[in-house]
Amino acid sequence: MVYTGLENLIKSPPDRLKGKRLGLLCNPASVDRHFKHARNLIHERFPGQLTTLFSPQHGFWAAKQDNMIESAHTIDPFLKIPVFSLYGETRVPTEKMFDAIDILLIDLQDTGTRVYTFIYTMSYCMEAARRCNCKIVILDRPNPIGGLVIEGNLLSDEYSSFVCGHWGRVLIYWHNLFHHLD
Repeated sequence: MVYTGLENLIKSPPDRLKGKRLGLLCNPASVDRHFKHARNLIHERFPGQLTTLFSPQHGFWAAKQDNMIESAHTIDPFLKIPVFSLYGETRVPTEKMFDAIDILLIDLQDTGTRVYTFIYTMSYCMEAARRCNCKIVILDRPNPIGGLVIEGNLLSDEYSSFVCGHWGRVLIYWHNLFHHLD
């Protein structure tokens, strides 16, 4: 049986999370095998520690399904904590967004393709966390298309954008490293 990073975190939380202020980057697909959302699971497992939520493209509740529709920041109606949109006035988290967190948990199911925004939202969060001296925990999920075969052309740097950036080169590196270890 495969357990996601979310399920492993809830089952066996690392000591380094004790007493830390937590942020969570997620979307509606961030659920366990019983379809319980990451926000609720983390709130229950770490009472009072979840201080900030972040959402990628399509919004925290995926209400913005049309392409290129931005979301505004909001307040979570249940937890009464901020939900910062990373597909609105900014794609890159600001230092102010990181003020209330020590550790950012990231739980995003990606599509396993080069052309998608979630991986770049995660990348921008990692870069911002480094600048803000904030730790990151990536709650890994299986690649829905396997993750062992890489197909297609590499993107030329002049065509790099938010939906198709530098991760293509990183994936090729990982792929080559993986096959070198065989």
